[in-house]
Amino acid sequence: MNSLESMIDAIKAVGAYYLGLGDLVYKELQSYACELDPISEEIDSVIRENFISTATGSGLDAYETIVGARRSDLDNEIRRDMLTALFTVNENDFTVEGVKRFFRSLDMDCTIVEYPKFFDLLIIPTQREYTPVEQEYIRKRAADFLPCHLTFTIEFRQSDWSVYDGLDLTFDEWDAMSMTWDELDRYEGDE
Repeated sequence: MNSLESMIDAIKAVGAYYLGLGDLVYKELQSYACELDPISEEIDSVIRENFISTATGSGLDAYETIVGARRSDLDNEIRRDMLTALFTVNENDFTVEGVKRFFRSLDMDCTIVEYPKFFDLLIIPTQREYTPVEQEYIRKRAADFLPCHLTFTIEFRQSDWSVYDGLDLTFDEWDAMSMTWDELDRYEGDE
């Protein structure tokens, strides 16, 4: 309902004015509505942007600025999911599920392997590959979030043994190349 309809309904309920289309009162209400409708639309927008579940622009930007995770490069639905996941984690929530929710807030689903004896976590992304910039961002956010007594490794490597088997090299041939794991991941055979 726009402001003109709202005002007409309210005045009709009182019954004190005639509201014909050419009537002076009707024309006055139309002029009020011309000013009130944009204000009403702006108020609706502010209310919509105030809640993560309905925000689409400035609201998402503001929430992301607050938590230090600006991701305007992503779809709004993904951004909402990330913010919702982040706000479900608190400083006392360092269970495996809590840590998974934290990584979900970074748009990263993962498997977590715990090594309690060494106070170490192995975090393996399960959803997609990440650019070097994204990897660095995720590592930094994880270092800020995880307790300082824990060490962690985020295994961004996407290769598996079938890739290496497909290159048809013996163990001695692989070993003779003296490559790091990162170099092996990029190795595509003799050019």
